[in-house]
Amino acid sequence: MAEDVDIIGAVTAVLKADAPVAAVLTTRVFGGELPPDEARHMPRPAVVIRPSGGVSSAQGSNVQHDTQRFDLVAYGATPSKADSLRRKCRRALTNVERLTVAGALIHWIQPAGGFSSGRDGDADWPYAFQSFQIYHALNEV
Repeated sequence: MAEDVDIIGAVTAVLKADAPVAAVLTTRVFGGELPPDEARHMPRPAVVIRPSGGVSSAQGSNVQHDTQRFDLVAYGATPSKADSLRRKCRRALTNVERLTVAGALIHWIQPAGGFSSGRDGDADWPYAFQSFQIYHALNEV
């Protein structure tokens, strides 16, 4: 029986493999939240990918594909640098078209709305934020 795909892990792999993004982040792309050992080095370029719910495109069917909404939070030393990183990530994500990465078959990734920016409420780090929708196979390939 095939394993369920880790779609958040696959999205982080897409960003880590993108040359313009990797040039800024090296490996600082995280699923879910910033690890505690990373937080003490902030603010610096880092990205967090976290699931954010949303409506399933496959509800009521037996198709082995689904959509998942996720949020991208890009951190930077300044608001401008955080937004520049968000734009680089947006380009990397929206260029995905039928790609297999980290065991996941991804058909597409599209913005699920506009972007916003602000400062982290706990630590005052600048960030830029955008939600995306991803269409993918449910089982690892």
